[in-house]
Amino acid sequence: MAAVHPLRRRLDRSSVDWSVPPRWSIALLVSPLVGAAAVALSAFHSGVYHVLVREDSVLEWAGLLAYLAAAFFAAWTALRLYRSGERGLAVGFVVLASCCAFAAGEEISWGQRLFDLETPSRLEAVNRQRELTLHNVAEAERGFLFALVAASLYGLVAPWLVAGRRMLVPPVFLCSAFLVTFAYTVTRALFFPHPSYDLAKYSEWPEFCFAFGLSTFALLSWRAARPAE
Repeated sequence: MAAVHPLRRRLDRSSVDWSVPPRWSIALLVSPLVGAAAVALSAFHSGVYHVLVREDSVLEWAGLLAYLAAAFFAAWTALRLYRSGERGLAVGFVVLASCCAFAAGEEISWGQRLFDLETPSRLEAVNRQRELTLHNVAEAERGFLFALVAASLYGLVAPWLVAGRRMLVPPVFLCSAFLVTFAYTVTRALFFPHPSYDLAKYSEWPEFCFAFGLSTFALLSWRAARPAE
């Protein structure tokens, strides 16, 4: 039981630093893990599972909305920081906003299915899913995978290495969202390089967790960057 106390103290400290009620910080910490178990268990009911994870369905659209929210609040945070003279931090949030906007486009294949767009023949020849995306291009896939692993590892580890509230460092209570993404991505890359369809589509939950972690962090950063009244 003694090992629980340092974790709880750090969680409480993070809640105070980011002005988040303790019950909400606990919910944000636990939800990605509970969701990971719930989505996995839904696989025993294939109908429910496929509704959650298939293309253009629940988790994919939820991930899109989370990325758009992250891009919006990160851009607004950058503007607030720039106006307050913190231009280095502002650049960091511009980069975050740009990456999230790009991820939102990739999430729905840049509206290909929505607007019935055709994949250019040159891209179709090298795209694993024959879609209007870059992250499924064979030569770029490893780079995107590395970026996802590095970003999720940062979101998981950095909050424990930096005390107090620091811009560009997520709060402790968001680390589980990045943990789910990191654990799934690394496990699949090392042990399941050629996964079954159901295992491959389970990625929709870790990807949503990643987008949700970024959007919540961007929202909290926007709030923290408000000029003093």
